[in-house]
Amino acid sequence: MADSPGGSPLYDTDAILRKAYFGAMLLCALFAALAVWGVVRYPHWLWAAPIVTAVVAAWTNQRVRSVSRRAAAVWFGLATLVLIIGSGVLLGVSLRLAKA
Repeated sequence: MADSPGGSPLYDTDAILRKAYFGAMLLCALFAALAVWGVVRYPHWLWAAPIVTAVVAAWTNQRVRSVSRRAAAVWFGLATLVLIIGSGVLLGVSLRLAKA
């Protein structure tokens, strides 16, 4: 089954996709909040990278809600995963460099 029934968004029919969407949004919000806290605690321009990456990950994750093909959902999910991991890595690098 490559498409959702009737061409409706796959998000409406797939419970696993809804759970993954919510978890990814939660991680994006957490990483963005930690980066904003880092800007307040240790002001430095490096904090822009994890903030931008978390926002782009949230935008990519939001696109998952509108796709009707499973392949598109997989690609957007994979892009979201890579961006969330990148945001976490950039968060650690920014913390290390801003404290130095």
